[in-house]
Amino acid sequence: MVAAVALNWSLVATRLGFYACGLALIVFCRLSLAAGLDQYEGKPIASIEFDPSQQALRDDGLRAMIPLKVGKPLRSVDVRQALQRLFSTGEYQDIAVDASIADGRVHIRFLTTPTYFVGHVAVEGVPEPPSQGQLVTATKLQLGAPFTGKEINQATESLTEILHRNGFYRATISPNVERDPATHQVLISFQVDPGTRARFDGVLVTGKAERPLEATSASTGWKPLRGLLPWRFVTDNRVQSGVEGVRSWYQKHNRLLAHVTLTKLDYHSDTNRVTPTIDIAAGPKVDVQVTGSKISGGQVRSLLPIYQERALDRDLLVEGRKNLIGFFQSKGYFDTNAEFSTEVEANGDETILYAVDKAARHKLAYLEIQGNQYFTEATLRERMYVTPATFLRFRYGRYSREYLEKDLNAIRDLYRSNGFREVDVTSRSMDDYQGKSNAIAIFIEVKEGEQWFVSKLEFTGLSDQDQTYLRSILHSTEGQPYSEYNVAADRDIILEYYYNNGYPDAKFEFTAVPAPEPKRMSLEFKVNPGAREFVRNVLVNGLNRTDPDLVAQRITVASGDPLSQTRITESQKRLYDLGIFAKVNAALQNPEGEEPSKYVLYSVEEARRYAINLGFGAEIARIGGGATTLDSPAGTTGFSPRVSIGVNRLNFLGLGHTVGLQTRVSTLQQRALFTYLAPQFEGNKNLNLQFAALFDISKDVRTFSSRREEGSVQLGFKLSKAKTLQLRYTFRRVNIIGTPLVTPELIPLLSQPVRVGLLGASFIQDRRDDPTDAKRGVYNTLDFS
Repeated sequence: MVAAVALNWSLVATRLGFYACGLALIVFCRLSLAAGLDQYEGKPIASIEFDPSQQALRDDGLRAMIPLKVGKPLRSVDVRQALQRLFSTGEYQDIAVDASIADGRVHIRFLTTPTYFVGHVAVEGVPEPPSQGQLVTATKLQLGAPFTGKEINQATESLTEILHRNGFYRATISPNVERDPATHQVLISFQVDPGTRARFDGVLVTGKAERPLEATSASTGWKPLRGLLPWRFVTDNRVQSGVEGVRSWYQKHNRLLAHVTLTKLDYHSDTNRVTPTIDIAAGPKVDVQVTGSKISGGQVRSLLPIYQERALDRDLLVEGRKNLIGFFQSKGYFDTNAEFSTEVEANGDETILYAVDKAARHKLAYLEIQGNQYFTEATLRERMYVTPATFLRFRYGRYSREYLEKDLNAIRDLYRSNGFREVDVTSRSMDDYQGKSNAIAIFIEVKEGEQWFVSKLEFTGLSDQDQTYLRSILHSTEGQPYSEYNVAADRDIILEYYYNNGYPDAKFEFTAVPAPEPKRMSLEFKVNPGAREFVRNVLVNGLNRTDPDLVAQRITVASGDPLSQTRITESQKRLYDLGIFAKVNAALQNPEGEEPSKYVLYSVEEARRYAINLGFGAEIARIGGGATTLDSPAGTTGFSPRVSIGVNRLNFLGLGHTVGLQTRVSTLQQRALFTYLAPQFEGNKNLNLQFAALFDISKDVRTFSSRREEGSVQLGFKLSKAKTLQLRYTFRRVNIIGTPLVTPELIPLLSQPVRVGLLGASFIQDRRDDPTDAKRGVYNTLDFS
């Protein structure tokens, strides 16, 4: 016989936070139990069920999490704890507990409403600008965050705003939400019909501009070539750059305090035009003068922060004085001094005068470090900015009192981080060194003092295995120098180790006390790892054309692994390195939930597949004249137009490969170059494979024409960050077209008829700081074939 349901706990709660829900649960459960406590308290539990049967967590994990067990007596405190623990996972939006009695035993059923989380956001149909990344960011839907459905309205409003800022005033937005019951993800897409982008139709100016409206309009650049071309389309960047153009005009004309503000954008729906309104307060003229030395206006603007901040206050003026002194000291005027003064005229205009006294130009001829025993002079010099004069780079040396003080502090920090707690570093200077006028010598004196060491290191809260490993990588082990710097570095090492092994809540404390031995310290590292978290699974969204296996090969995080932020980030970088994704976001689903395993999410935005480049040109030279007569044997001025077209196809067949075709056509040359590049070949980030085919017909105007057909295959190895090895095979066939007008011996070697195969290798060493704009480093190549 089954009794009617007399005991029912139900909780209808939103995600108010763990503590608020916990308090509500305690109060409610006590009230619910009061009515039927005598009847149900202490009766054995017959069954525990979850409805629906498919839960966010595994069934065994759920049952292990709650204190209610089949066969044990029912206790109200256990019900309360079960609800608290389930809510703390973050996986439930609502929970209701229903209980019934049959044959003197209690049947319990948890009625749950799961929480869904943002898995992917896409905005489609909008031509750039804005980019898809900007649109997705504007929705404010965070990857892995809880989703209730109310966020759609806010996201739509935000998208509408950014579309309006970019001229799409007639856009319509249709959101679509797909829910995945298995992973509790929502895939959100916004389909946008943008309509026609609006154009500017003028500009309104309020305030005191003190210049004609036409001039202000020209400064915006919204109607180029002084009005000869139509008004431009509205974009957010174009609006901001137009306002900045007006602001820059005032700055260039000594109106440093001018205020230029975009107050509104008036949209005219009947004409699809926009009229910006700009409020301008020109302000007084500010004349900045630097006396005592010649310095360009551009250098003055870059050195004085009043130009960047567009404000006048004493702090900025003082900072500008320091910048001027530092600038002239870098030129060898080490004794430079500068003062500033201000003068306000009756009409409000202001003059700022910087008086610079450069004094005599000096040369830092000699730098010596004395008293250093523990570190070599070369080691100390690496940390110094002050540099003696050299013939190539620093003609007068690099020196100032401020630079020198920073270098002394750097040397002190180096010694203190290695246990020299009483180190003292001082300096003295000598002018007219060795009788040479204005030659300066700097002598740095190091008094190292005694070195402190670690006498003993003990661990609390670590397993023996972790202790063994950490001792091998820590700085503050027995016998090593003691310093607060090393302890701080060890703290980061220990926490990073635990963070990368699934302990996101690991905590670290330490104590340091003097040891019985002199100049020794005893350390104790206390670690509380906290609960360990694992990877439930890896979910990738946003793949439309890319092979999922290609992505899976680049992700080193797998189900069951300890949760490691480093590995998650490294996998994100490996996906970027494929070169086929415009954006890769990585996150944890339900990051705040207290659950033993979590989904790792990757949301990708595939890059555009095609890149096209066009080029037009011409060659004008002595390429004319007859080829069969003796008239003008050196040729006459001729004209040869040239057209170049290139097409690259990214992510070919969804494999991450790139196919390219580059062509050039003129009356003197017809060329086609086909390339096929497979980066990270076979999943190896240090390996790439490339195929190339070349067809070229060249005309050496008055002598001969040749046809070149060539194919090659190349395997590249990334040996290290700076070293690359390339191995290739090339087949080439060259023919002469027609009858040459010169003897075969006069034809260049690479243009002579030949059929040849080449085995080649290239070794590349690139140690430049920036390959696109190198300022230092070396680039060496060695080719053999």
